[in-house]
Amino acid sequence: MLGFAETLGATLGSFLVPAFVGLLIISAAAHYLKSRYLAAFAIGLYLWFFSDTIGDASFLGANQGFAGGAAHLALWVTFAIGFLAVLSFDRNMFAEGHKGEGLGFGIPLLMAVAIGVHGFGEGAAVGATAAATDSTNLLEAFGGLSAASSFIIHKGIEPVMIGAAYWVYARDHATNLTGRLKDFSVLTLAFSLPGIIGAATFYYVVQAISGIDLTYAFALGLGTSIYAALRLARPLFQGSGSNSESVRTAFLILLGLACLYLAALLHA
Repeated sequence: MLGFAETLGATLGSFLVPAFVGLLIISAAAHYLKSRYLAAFAIGLYLWFFSDTIGDASFLGANQGFAGGAAHLALWVTFAIGFLAVLSFDRNMFAEGHKGEGLGFGIPLLMAVAIGVHGFGEGAAVGATAAATDSTNLLEAFGGLSAASSFIIHKGIEPVMIGAAYWVYARDHATNLTGRLKDFSVLTLAFSLPGIIGAATFYYVVQAISGIDLTYAFALGLGTSIYAALRLARPLFQGSGSNSESVRTAFLILLGLACLYLAALLHA
């Protein structure tokens, strides 16, 4: 069994630090790339993120067919609640002709929460593993250096989606470096807090209640995360429409997908 302080410290480090660094990296890229291209790269990230996280949610019970019963239905309802809840906060999402720029910081902040909800399930798994393991070595308990590296890289790349939304919709929210760093700190916390809460809570919950199914937490996070795809896709259809523009956009989507794919190979 790992100690609570060690577990919480590892969770804080693996969520907060990579997320903040990821936001800084995408912001550096924003000085050289159009916000539309940043969104294209982020869409590519989301394509792999979705394919990965729907697996955590047991593919919403699709492998059970119509024999899943109440548990299957509850899984799907949890997913739907997550999706509808987040969309209810952005009433201009599907408004005709409304690009969303005027909504400012609210869009990347909502996206940080929407993507971060998935982290609650991950954090819960970290806390539960730490409390149940026989190992006293942190790396050994979580699958070794390769698995730990993969997790940290994921936590650094996923917030790039949030950073892309920031530069598409809220680039004028801060006017100087200090303001930007404050914005990134808020976004980092919004993204990381669900995972930290999950780890801290389930470290003790698993000791009192065994056999908790985290699939529902992942289903909820899967539903909320779709908001990111919808908001990031919007700028992609506002370009010149030239053939070269389409190729560049497609390449960046592919590049984004490849980045998370390569990180996933470390965990294999």
